[in-house]
Amino acid sequence: MSEKPYRVRRDDAATGDLPVPGGRSIFRILLDEESVGAKKFALLVNEFDPGLTSKAHKHDNEEHGFYIMSGTGIIRIEDERLEVSEGDAVFVPPGKMHEISSTGDAPLKYIVIYSPPGPNVALREKGAYGLADD
Repeated sequence: MSEKPYRVRRDDAATGDLPVPGGRSIFRILLDEESVGAKKFALLVNEFDPGLTSKAHKHDNEEHGFYIMSGTGIIRIEDERLEVSEGDAVFVPPGKMHEISSTGDAPLKYIVIYSPPGPNVALREKGAYGLADD
């Protein structure tokens, strides 16, 4: 039995379309239990075309972190509206309704962390493509 790798290259990540209508919205699951054996968190990179907004949703059990790599957007948490841009980090506690919008002229690229993992499993089940061979 071989051990899981420590590194996942972007092109080997589980990749798929996020359920956001109206443009290109991509997720890449880089670090989670399936890819590297991480049991207490998951790390993803997402990308939204300009003008896209996710459906408002909540995660009952997971803490949720965002780190904005490039672009501009708005993250709504309950009734609070946060304008975000490169270098901003945002925390969403479990059970809080939230959504993210891409508001600039370029795609909004951001890192997502879930702890404990969970939503990443649902994304894999929805048919990620580009999975690396084991």
